[in-house]
Amino acid sequence: MEPVVKNAIRGDDCPICGSGTDCVLQLQFNSKMTLPTTPEIRYCASDDFLFVAAGCQANYDEYYKSLANDTVHAEVSGGSPRSLISKKQQGYLVKALDRLFEEPRTVFDFGCGEASLLVELASEFPSSTFFGFDPGPAAQIGSKKARTLGLQNLHIADMGATVANGPFDFVIASHVVEHLIDFDLLHLLNTLLAEDGFLYIEVPNALEYEEHKRQEFLYYFDRLHVNHFAPQSLARLAAMYGFAYVTHFDYTFPYRDGGEYPALGMLFRKGQEEVDLRSPSLFEVAKRYISHEQERAKQISTQFDEYEGVLVWGAGDNFFRSMGNGGPLSGLRNIVLLDRRAQKIAINGHVYSTLNPAEGIQSLSWPVIVTVSEARKSLVEQVKQIDSQRNVFFV
Repeated sequence: MEPVVKNAIRGDDCPICGSGTDCVLQLQFNSKMTLPTTPEIRYCASDDFLFVAAGCQANYDEYYKSLANDTVHAEVSGGSPRSLISKKQQGYLVKALDRLFEEPRTVFDFGCGEASLLVELASEFPSSTFFGFDPGPAAQIGSKKARTLGLQNLHIADMGATVANGPFDFVIASHVVEHLIDFDLLHLLNTLLAEDGFLYIEVPNALEYEEHKRQEFLYYFDRLHVNHFAPQSLARLAAMYGFAYVTHFDYTFPYRDGGEYPALGMLFRKGQEEVDLRSPSLFEVAKRYISHEQERAKQISTQFDEYEGVLVWGAGDNFFRSMGNGGPLSGLRNIVLLDRRAQKIAINGHVYSTLNPAEGIQSLSWPVIVTVSEARKSLVEQVKQIDSQRNVFFV
């Protein structure tokens, strides 16, 4: 079966099978480069697949080239070059691969980020050779890790130099496919894989969103994670590009907020055999997750009832999510936005002018609500340096 959609622009039809779909959620975001600002989350019943019905692959490519987006490994590991997340990931992956590394292998990781998984594999299997590519600045961190740890069998390079070392026995796309508007990357990975070689794809486990809630409202639905897979939908997608299902597993890894993040790992072999997997309905999972998030938001917002107003630190995507769809900030009347960058933010028919955080905290006694995901502990420390008694909340 050939892929239905071969262009790089998303619409309402399913990008896997081309079927009509149903809207699950409407989101609104601020302008950020050329990413979509009002994307819909839509559902394909045929493939049991949730996706963002907006966006152009070229625009996302430009965004990721400018972004070092692999910081969660460093946050969880306290800056260590060895990632606690990838150590756990490697254990599950090697078990699924059985005895693959009993012989020397060549391995390619597309979208390797800071090369955290490659570091673990290269350390464990010194007779094999590992290559990584990432389009963003994180690749430079990966190269530095390899040099620091003395890993002579790990090489991070540009795409052209890396591809020259193929075909590969094993190709990895870990937390890449959930970001793709255009799935034709899978065709490229197929051409880079040796006959009977293996492909490993890891994505967030959409079936487990409800069981692993984050502090941020509706965290799992944004404009960067444009695909939400169950085993059924990912196996169907891989089959379209010539990959036969071997096995899959789910696990969790430690996350920056102190909780566990759900992951789905799927192993494929280059070939045409198609397996018809069936998964629980992602539509029902999504509806329950959204409903429970809205109930949780009501409970959070009651904490602010006693205050005349609130200071909100952060005007990014988490702020916008919290202001819509019954989010914890959606019913608040008096909001002052704190941001080091002076800007005007338009949302829900109102325009907010941001204040420098120090100025806002010094001039108003209201509690501070942090909507920034990364480095939250650092922001709390900054608030306390200005006013040690100030109440701080997270959404």
